[in-house]
Amino acid sequence: MIEEILKKLKDTEGVLAIILTNKEGSLLYGISNLNISLEILSGLTASLTGLSDEILQELKMGKLKNTILNGTIGRLIISSLNNENILFVGIENTGNIELIESVLSNTIEDLNKTNY
Repeated sequence: MIEEILKKLKDTEGVLAIILTNKEGSLLYGISNLNISLEILSGLTASLTGLSDEILQELKMGKLKNTILNGTIGRLIISSLNNENILFVGIENTGNIELIESVLSNTIEDLNKTNY
């Protein structure tokens, strides 16, 4: 079921990696065109999300919804799901960010509706 939901996002031009992890950093689903361990990336994603969420809560700015990191070669979009799992998407800078964000929004909505 997870793979079906993530397929449209995975097939979107410019998407390099998708990781679904829980807040402890355990990899639930992953696919990547990058030469990196998905398990390591899953743990790093959970750590970054936890730290970002702590900062927001300390500043009384609510809970983390999305983080977008812009790099010189690509972007990372990290989204918190309703069940506290985390969706990581790595994209090329040349990718159509508006299209990817639209597909990502629909993907998050579909994931939040399921009990995977």
